[in-house]
Amino acid sequence: MFFNTYNPLTKKEVAAKLAAATRPTADKYCGVLAGKSLKLKLTGEFAPTQLDYTFASDSELTVVENGTTYTAPYGAISLGDITVFSHLIPGTERGWHVVLDRKTELVTAFETWFGISVPVGGDLFGMKQPTHHRDIPREIQRHYHFGYVDNGGEAPAKLHTTTNRLEGRGLHWKFDCGSENLTFFPSVVCSLTTWLDEPQDAVSVTYPSDYLRINDEYYIYAKWGVEFGGEMWLEVLDLFDLKAVGVKFGFGADDEVVYALHTADLTVTGDAAHLETITVNGDKAPPMAMLQGKGARYAYRPKDMDPPMTRAEVEEAVKTQRIFDFGGPNIMMSGNTLAFSDFLVGKKFKLTYDQVRTPYAWSAANTPDVLPTTYEYEFIDGATLKWSTGGEWTTEKYVCFEPAKDIYFFSHMLTGVTYADGTNQYANISQAVDFSTGLSTGIYAHPGSWTSEWEISATVLFGTAEGEGIAKAPFSTRHGFSSDFVGRTLAWAYSDSMSSIHTYSSPVSYSWTIFQDDNSGGATWSSPGFFIKLRNDAYLFQWVEENCNGSQGLVCYNPYILHDGGFFFGVGHSGLSLNITGAFARQLGQFDIKKYFEK
Repeated sequence: MFFNTYNPLTKKEVAAKLAAATRPTADKYCGVLAGKSLKLKLTGEFAPTQLDYTFASDSELTVVENGTTYTAPYGAISLGDITVFSHLIPGTERGWHVVLDRKTELVTAFETWFGISVPVGGDLFGMKQPTHHRDIPREIQRHYHFGYVDNGGEAPAKLHTTTNRLEGRGLHWKFDCGSENLTFFPSVVCSLTTWLDEPQDAVSVTYPSDYLRINDEYYIYAKWGVEFGGEMWLEVLDLFDLKAVGVKFGFGADDEVVYALHTADLTVTGDAAHLETITVNGDKAPPMAMLQGKGARYAYRPKDMDPPMTRAEVEEAVKTQRIFDFGGPNIMMSGNTLAFSDFLVGKKFKLTYDQVRTPYAWSAANTPDVLPTTYEYEFIDGATLKWSTGGEWTTEKYVCFEPAKDIYFFSHMLTGVTYADGTNQYANISQAVDFSTGLSTGIYAHPGSWTSEWEISATVLFGTAEGEGIAKAPFSTRHGFSSDFVGRTLAWAYSDSMSSIHTYSSPVSYSWTIFQDDNSGGATWSSPGFFIKLRNDAYLFQWVEENCNGSQGLVCYNPYILHDGGFFFGVGHSGLSLNITGAFARQLGQFDIKKYFEK
């Protein structure tokens, strides 16, 4: 998960642990290959020139790889005409995991090995040079090869292919071991998984992934644990009978080798629309084609691109502040923001909060010891306000939106607010005030979380508003957290050049996917997040890009007009920033997943 720190292991540790591993474990092995021989012909630049198999039994094989002969244990599992067999190359950190269609004798072979060196301090596009590299010996690498069983005849006209035919699909998995998860395929290079049987607060995780088509019934789906332990899952999906078989391989949380075959029952939870030209099936060119070299794949490593900051670095960085600097750098700044509202100009009112809530149990430590719960305001003009928590008045810059009728959503810094030890919090608050109901919600935010000195923490305040033109608030009702959006999928257009897909995959997390040039889903990442329902036509949504840039996104979304507006707040090596964001929405579909979170 996001909050786990994995031991990278050493090359010697990896080699020693793999030497003790034999065949994958399984409840039941398939013996369909026993006594057979297969001469595989694999294609592509990095394919071996020879990969010949003889299966002495259902547990042992001999493989001739580029002229070198190895005898190794193996395990096999079948699903209809499809057999997956998996083995390691003795004396190495390499292995082969082969998907064989026994009817057509077409194959896809995954070659795996351990260890990678990754750049630190660079960026995803190579525009910024890294400061150094770090080694992760435990992380598994792969290259897949399409091919066929060579019986001496002509090569087949078609092989297995890449595909976008699974894009948008959502599945519930029930594994033979009893484990359950939800997976979503918003991208052709990534997937996200929400584990339902682990004590992780159902925070979704993004994995670089492969989607390959065998035929209309069978597909190959593989995911790779970049940043999350480094293991692999290789699955064959039967979409006729909604079954899956596969192999999991890599290192577990306690650095043990996990190598096992498994089966699973599948349930389709829904499909989100994907937006490529309808005649394009994703089989003409490999996804993320700009990546080169053996094993090349998309991989987002935010902790390496944004190295964590110390408290001293935060204190230095916040000396540079960009508060509503609309000309400054901001990837989420857009041309599709809501219009600014000057409705509050000249008005005065008081917000009183009687409920202080943390969005997650594990984030309770982020709440300051002394948190202001009463705010008085006077709005000088369309960009300047004065606020007080009962003492002196402070002047700040602000921006206000009216995302739904009579709801006014504004944000500003809280200059001078301090921690209990007297140090500055560099705090921010965003207020959503409903003049028609007298209810108000505030999101109090500051740098520093329970795992980080620089990522933004948030505390939620629920209460009431009092002032001229504001309705009298009900005695017993307050705004509250909402699960209304669980299972929804929306596309967001921030500008002509910035757009993404949001998948709201659990009550406490979501993912975003950036479009590729052909409108297929590309780079994906996941984050904790939460919704607050103000009214049927107004929801607050907040997320923090943890283990990423650490920034808080906070928007108010109106599903009636399919538009949102809000704020981005964060601190990085270049300074502290508070700015605006907004986008037009397009509904892409719904997943039927709320029932899985009822427990």
